Amino acid sequence: MANSSKFTKLVALTMLLAVPHLAQAKLIKCWQNNVDVRECGSTVPPEYSQTRIEYINERGLVVKVIAAAKTPTELAAERERKRILKEQEDQRKERARIDSILLNTYTTERDLILARDTNLKAAQGQIDITRGNLKLLQSNFEDLQNQAANYERGGNTPPKQLIVKLDKARELVKLKKIHIEAKEASKKEMLKRFERDMARFKELKRGRIN
Repeated sequence: MANSSKFTKLVALTMLLAVPHLAQAKLIKCWQNNVDVRECGSTVPPEYSQTRIEYINERGLVVKVIAAAKTPTELAAERERKRILKEQEDQRKERARIDSILLNTYTTERDLILARDTNLKAAQGQIDITRGNLKLLQSNFEDLQNQAANYERGGNTPPKQLIVKLDKARELVKLKKIHIEAKEASKKEMLKRFERDMARFKELKRGRIN
């Protein structure tokens, strides 16, 4: 009797395990062919395996859908969309980080003004020092030019060592001028940055954060 009971349970368990497979076997697959005509069958032809597939049960209801594989163009568009979204999110985070630094660094608008004036004064001090160095370089360059001119007026060719010094002095004057131009541009950018920071600081203090 015990063996009969075990056999009955085993048969029942086997039938339960077979139910999903039976249900799956009853599903019909439908797809669109290359002339947009709906076709259905137990298997999908290989040439349509990447199209949208619908699984329909014996009652005619769609129980499962497999989306069509994306084309290379669609995949490229999806990658670009994700790139743009990531870029926008990175910009938002960076804006939030800068805003946090701005609010943690300055308490009032006057603090910003004082910081601006201090930084501009320091920048101008560096420019003035560099201009002083330029005057020394220009004076040395002019002395070397006069020495070379004296040789030429006497009908002689300036010594090679003098020519080398003259070329080097000319290059130093040129580089120092470029250095001063860069510092002037940096000072202007610093002023613009403080103007932007002031405008943003006022917005944040008024609670008008985008």
